[in-house]
Amino acid sequence: MTGAERRPVLDVRGFSLKFSNAADVPNVVDNVSFPVHAGETLCMVGESGCGKSVTSLALMGLLASPPARRVAGTAHFEGADLFALTERELADIRGNRMSMIFQEPMTSLNPAYTIGEQIGESIRRHRGVKRAQAREEALEMLRLVHIPAPEARLDAFPHQLSGGMRQRVMIAMALANRPRLLIADEPTTALDVTIQAQVLSLVRNLQAETGTAMLLITHDLGVVAEVADHVAVMYAGRIVEYGTVADLFDDPQHPYTIGLMGAIPSVGKRAGSLATIRGSVPSPEQMPRGCRFAPRCPFAEQRCIDAAPPDRTLSGEHRVACWLAPVEQLVKPAQQKELT
Repeated sequence: MTGAERRPVLDVRGFSLKFSNAADVPNVVDNVSFPVHAGETLCMVGESGCGKSVTSLALMGLLASPPARRVAGTAHFEGADLFALTERELADIRGNRMSMIFQEPMTSLNPAYTIGEQIGESIRRHRGVKRAQAREEALEMLRLVHIPAPEARLDAFPHQLSGGMRQRVMIAMALANRPRLLIADEPTTALDVTIQAQVLSLVRNLQAETGTAMLLITHDLGVVAEVADHVAVMYAGRIVEYGTVADLFDDPQHPYTIGLMGAIPSVGKRAGSLATIRGSVPSPEQMPRGCRFAPRCPFAEQRCIDAAPPDRTLSGEHRVACWLAPVEQLVKPAQQKELT
């Protein structure tokens, strides 16, 4: 495969963001870099408050500025830097070549308009087709996402649909213009397990058909194992570990990643209790000076407290931001069970 073919659809490098003009206030998102390639899924995983959704909203140009302020970095989408585009140029891309499935479909859909009107609006805005044609294409999208009785649902309002169907509508709307990049922010959080599996299967199938690149934001490692090609583990605004899904599940190297893996419930018999990670994600005003995970890390040394660790490439695409990596020699059996 040539270098041109492997050029990512989205390439984020050194992105930093803060919500303050004060120089001494830490960045909410700090020096974040990752690529997303055509036909592949990058899962961004971490606890609530780690900066995943803020990153996605910044990429879509949906953060109010002020207070949001980009401090550094670039985000090239098909060669164009998203952060250098005018609002009009970004509006032409958003919902067209780059789309987003938001976390809560009930608050993301407009209750005053029918499903057909909302899907059709995006089609008309970006492709300039007539209302009748937009309606036909909206109907086809509802069929594509397996909405039952799509002709009737086309004229339904959001409150008349179940949570699972509203989420399918959001997927139909996001894919209506065949985007090159799809950002999905916790797309299955409010769904029961059966509907969640159906939605994930639907997204994977549509992605395979269209070659769409996907950035999937989640805290569910089960979802990651199911759909990811690559994984970026985010903690307190920084990517602490990045690699293929096999890298992360077979050989996690950051203590935070190890803690997340240890907290996954298993179906079979389990020896001992689930792992826990003491403490909580720090607020933006209380970010530690060095490694942001140091106050919660069972292996932290003085250098972890004093300075932020650099990214280290372990093998291939696998990289980690930890002074102590590789960590195999540090993790004792008892500590593997309980990261406290």
